Amino acid sequence: MIKGDVVDIIYRNEDNGFSIVVMDIEGDPVVCKGTFPAVVEGQTMELEGKFIIHPKYGKQYDVTNVTICTPDSIDSIVRYLGSGIIRGIGPRLALRIASYFGEKTFDVIEHTPHLLAKVSGISKTKAQEIAEAYMSIKVMQDAIMFLQKYGITLNMSLKIYKAYDKDTVDTVSSNPYVLVEDVDGIGFLTADKIAQNMGISHDSEFRVRAGVIYALKESVRSNGNTYLPKDELITVSSKLLAVDSELVEKAVDDLSLQRKIRLIENENGIGVMLYSVYAVEHEAGYLISALSNDDNFVSYDVGGELATFEKIHGITFHESQKRAIDLAVNSGAVIITGGPGTGKTTIIKCIIHLYAMLGKRVVCMAPTGRASKRMSEATGFDAGTIHRVLGITPDSEHNSKEPIDADVVIVDEFSMVDIFLFRTLLSRINKGTKLVMVGDKDQLPSVGAGNVLADLIASGAVPAVSLTHIYRQSLQSLIVTNAHAINRGELPVLGAKDKDFFFMRANTPEEIASLTTSVASERIPKYLGVTPDKVQVLCPLKMGSAGVVNLNRLLQNKLNPTRIDKIETEDYEFAVGDKVMHTQNNYELEWKMTVGYKVTEGKGVFNGDIGTVTEVNKSARTMVVTFEDGRRATYGGEDISELMLAYAITVHKSQGSEFDAVIMPIVSGSPMIMTRNLLYTAITRAKRTVVLIGEEYNVKKMVNNDYVAKRYSALVKFINEAIDKRKILYGDKKPTTYEEKFDKIFGLNIQNNNETLET
Repeated sequence: MIKGDVVDIIYRNEDNGFSIVVMDIEGDPVVCKGTFPAVVEGQTMELEGKFIIHPKYGKQYDVTNVTICTPDSIDSIVRYLGSGIIRGIGPRLALRIASYFGEKTFDVIEHTPHLLAKVSGISKTKAQEIAEAYMSIKVMQDAIMFLQKYGITLNMSLKIYKAYDKDTVDTVSSNPYVLVEDVDGIGFLTADKIAQNMGISHDSEFRVRAGVIYALKESVRSNGNTYLPKDELITVSSKLLAVDSELVEKAVDDLSLQRKIRLIENENGIGVMLYSVYAVEHEAGYLISALSNDDNFVSYDVGGELATFEKIHGITFHESQKRAIDLAVNSGAVIITGGPGTGKTTIIKCIIHLYAMLGKRVVCMAPTGRASKRMSEATGFDAGTIHRVLGITPDSEHNSKEPIDADVVIVDEFSMVDIFLFRTLLSRINKGTKLVMVGDKDQLPSVGAGNVLADLIASGAVPAVSLTHIYRQSLQSLIVTNAHAINRGELPVLGAKDKDFFFMRANTPEEIASLTTSVASERIPKYLGVTPDKVQVLCPLKMGSAGVVNLNRLLQNKLNPTRIDKIETEDYEFAVGDKVMHTQNNYELEWKMTVGYKVTEGKGVFNGDIGTVTEVNKSARTMVVTFEDGRRATYGGEDISELMLAYAITVHKSQGSEFDAVIMPIVSGSPMIMTRNLLYTAITRAKRTVVLIGEEYNVKKMVNNDYVAKRYSALVKFINEAIDKRKILYGDKKPTTYEEKFDKIFGLNIQNNNETLET
């Protein structure tokens, strides 16, 4: 531990508190780096950490914990007050105050601020303002030190203080479990640890209710459920909390009365939903029912235009494809699903063509940046991410509320759409606008909660066309034929030597990892005539010799061995030339893009965006990532934690993407992970080449394993409720206006929905 005064601030990131400061430690200057609360020159601090030797900057103190102390020397008092931290006090006034009151200066400011008026240049009003400003800073510092006492990191302490401000200590002391609901990044286990340190009872009502909420949130976040059966929730929560089930059942009843959760009835008995999730899924069910039953359309005979399109493009549509196109033009909503080679992209191009001939406006979108870019390239029509088109921001209050200006909205890669995004999309569909949802029902479900595509098909409320006819040119690709074979539960052709699908035998995980590294870095780039960044390793597992973490390390050492200036995090080290992926939606991260002589600026980098590190400033701990579409974003502080190395990624992270080549290590693993649709999804990400590496036995196990994790969702229930309500109110009579459908039939006033929803 060291103690001293801040004499210089070399670098400060106000968003996350990361700072590099020079401390006066018994007359010697010491460079200290770490996360600090509000820091100014003259501030006295006790620091915990260790001395390290930086290869470029020499000896530094790496800070792990900070304790704020009141400056106690005249010199430090003058520097502190004159730093500008208290508005209205400059260096000269600071010197006069410190000269008048000496070492008792801060005691006077805190307890007898009226005495400040004795100093020349300070009125009674100004004396009060100085005291209030100082106390505001002191309250923050005291709150942060209070939180750190209970093992909360400085970074998280700052987030908590932003949530509760001056009420931080009182709020956390009375019920630390509110942190679970109010502060992102605070889980139940962290709050529980704080509560135990405070002596809160193991079977406290606060604790049990928080445990139930946590169990539901984890079910949504980790398992994609929108609800849990009540019996299952009680069992999970009782085990988590180590309390009797009766206490949990009482907490469920209490939370229901408080409208924190909602109880529903369905085929699984009583289900329990977080109220915010209930509001989202319930509204989505009613909105899609209204949209799919909106018959206020002019019907078009598209036969002639279809024939013209076929002639121009030299194709002949299958009957199922013609039906899909006709429904897209003449229905309120339609689902078009099919595997690779079944013509989904051609159908989208035809739908766009038909609407153009009718003088209608089309808007195309997809869930991710990579998917929207691929949609644009395949159709020749501009497409954007759903988030960008809808103007979704992290603060739902600032989300755009304007309806989408379109006659038809086409969404590709729809299997990736979760219930939150689906509800937001539906709420922005204007009356008379049609919705075309295109995807592959056999791919992995959305990473986010819900089972939207499968539920819409199961409900029968939205017409759905399943494309099974494979185009002749696609039959020449083993990628396509093997993907369909796997989907049918048949072993793919593995022995071909001159096609686009290869199998390479390796026995142990270490051998598989070594061969994967060689194939991805040298052999396939040479075979295809592409750079290694066009080749993507897709792993079923994160850990293990052939998992994402180790393969990223091996591939980084192979493809980017010379890493001089690098930024290290808990999981990775990043250097110029590294392939990286952004792992969560960040609506505020700024970017620039240069096209010709024009520089475009904007905000927003999204989950799944892949790029390359092009600049590193190690001393400032910042780096620039240039993404595949040309956007350049600067990362610093906490933003860096949103990046991962992307030489190897999980199959889930690849959804919506397409790569020239996919290399997939096949190892033995849990049957809940090593499934048929995981293998199918990975293979369908490749454009030109697939290479499977492992044992044929494990490939066969995956093909035979049709396990699909059960997801609890209530969308079908809510759609059926909407349909039943329509029948009760109107029978066979059609409602005459769009407003009737939303307000009278469904009891929803969409424009005045005040529910705060997560998107």
